[in-house]
Amino acid sequence: MKRGGGNHPRPGLPTVNLLSQSEFDRMAVRRLRRRFVAGGVALLLLVGAGWFLQHQRVSDAEKLVAVEQAETNRLSAQTQTLVTIKTYVTGVAAQEQTVETTMAREIFFSKVLEGIRTASPTGTSLQSIAVTLAPDAVAGAAGAAPVPTGGASICPGPDPFKTQTIIGCVTLSGTAASRAEVGELVTNLGSMGLFVEPFISTTTAGDAAPVSFSGSVGLSEKVYSHRYAPAAPAADPATTGGES
Repeated sequence: MKRGGGNHPRPGLPTVNLLSQSEFDRMAVRRLRRRFVAGGVALLLLVGAGWFLQHQRVSDAEKLVAVEQAETNRLSAQTQTLVTIKTYVTGVAAQEQTVETTMAREIFFSKVLEGIRTASPTGTSLQSIAVTLAPDAVAGAAGAAPVPTGGASICPGPDPFKTQTIIGCVTLSGTAASRAEVGELVTNLGSMGLFVEPFISTTTAGDAAPVSFSGSVGLSEKVYSHRYAPAAPAADPATTGGES
């Protein structure tokens, strides 16, 4: 039988540590120093990475501020341009308002003459026509309330105690074939709407001559042109109940 050699301890030399305790202490100090250096380097790298990241954020913020500042300058320049345009538009609106106020009393004298010609009977011949405007007449186109004018002082009427609002007075004179035609002229003028208070002050007639007459008639507010009146606002379908 063979004997196994693994069951017996092998002979060897005893281990002997020849280093002194101070050397062991120095080795421990060196290990601690290496650890502190490695930790310091890691901490330095960490601080450097944080500083770089923060610096990058600050740089991005500065770039964004620069972009916004440039946009602000551009918008400020455009605002200055728009201020000039707004000033121009305001001036135009003021001129438009001036035109509306000034031209609100514009009268279609052609309409006045056409109305007198239409109201005149066939045998009537007008020799003179003069128009006098009331200084305190208020145009309906301006949106203000009409101011009653003194009808007796501006344009004599048939009833001095019951005058109507007039904006002017037309004095006329002419001849007619008969007094009936003069009366027809007065009736026609009173029914047209353009004129108020037609009044014939004098009539004269010879044996064979036609009837001569003179008188006056007031102008109503319908003779205004209303060309420069503000446009009426468009009706809102939602408020009027209209369906599309």
